[in-house]
Amino acid sequence: MCEGNIHTARPRTCCGWCALTCGYIPCVIAMTLIAANILPYHLFFLPLLHSACQGGNASFAYYYYCIVVMVLAEVMVYSNLLLAIFTCPGFVPHDPWTEAPVFQGRAVSDNPYEVFELDRLGRLRYCSFCKQFKPDQAHHCNICRCCVYRMDHHCPWINNCVGRGNSKFFLLFVGYIPVGAFHIVFTSLFSCVFHFPNFFSTALLEGDALTNIIIFLSILFSSIMGFCFLAFALHFLCMAYRGQTSVSRMIASKKQPEELEQLRKRHAEDRIFYMFDLFGVDQRWYRMILPFKPDHDLRRAPCGYARRFGGSAGDYFSNLV
Repeated sequence: MCEGNIHTARPRTCCGWCALTCGYIPCVIAMTLIAANILPYHLFFLPLLHSACQGGNASFAYYYYCIVVMVLAEVMVYSNLLLAIFTCPGFVPHDPWTEAPVFQGRAVSDNPYEVFELDRLGRLRYCSFCKQFKPDQAHHCNICRCCVYRMDHHCPWINNCVGRGNSKFFLLFVGYIPVGAFHIVFTSLFSCVFHFPNFFSTALLEGDALTNIIIFLSILFSSIMGFCFLAFALHFLCMAYRGQTSVSRMIASKKQPEELEQLRKRHAEDRIFYMFDLFGVDQRWYRMILPFKPDHDLRRAPCGYARRFGGSAGDYFSNLV
């Protein structure tokens, strides 16, 4: 069984370590596919562009622009991918969630946190696997074997859940792939038209045909990757703006019309909470687009956030001081 990751698994045998390692094979495949998209640009397109610069058909300023933007996109993609893999998604602690939370302020409990969501039977949501109650928007992951705060989904390509702790890095990862992919497409097409004389008419007849074919395939592959990941990133952002996750969206699709309207209203109210989960307290633009770890300081969180989405009981009471 290739289950678990470094955040949940503690192997004690060789078989356990092998199983844990196997879980990261999809991560290696993802990195390899990204590299397969990048390497032709460096190994075939840029040398051809450099030759065009030496021949006077292109400027060296454009050549260095292509290099700098491509390297920046690569750094952002790989750094955010690694951070999404190795950052804990945010597991719900046992203390105080072994105790029943307060439902819409209607009861007193040893658990100071408040919930607004009930299960299908109208009861407080309880995880029979973790033996504890669940905060709003938290769900159990069968692979991580834990309940995750604001769980969106478990992604096999990062061998990790996408939750409160790493959702920003996951969003930036899928968001910077189109940046790099479309950079490859636009710069390659621009150079093929303006910098490489007769590129299309002589691609298979003269010169290095293999280089021309690889550049063409690179443009095609980058276009497919760019559009696919752009659609995924926009979908993720759209759900965040609505205060939804993939799991909550799926649950909402099964609700009755009268329940659905109430749920949509609550999601709209939770939008500011979701943005806090994504980007933290400091939401200046450059911190939002760079892989800075979000500052989830509960003392500076939006009003009502700490009461519903805080951590342990100690965290909650310390923020009342």
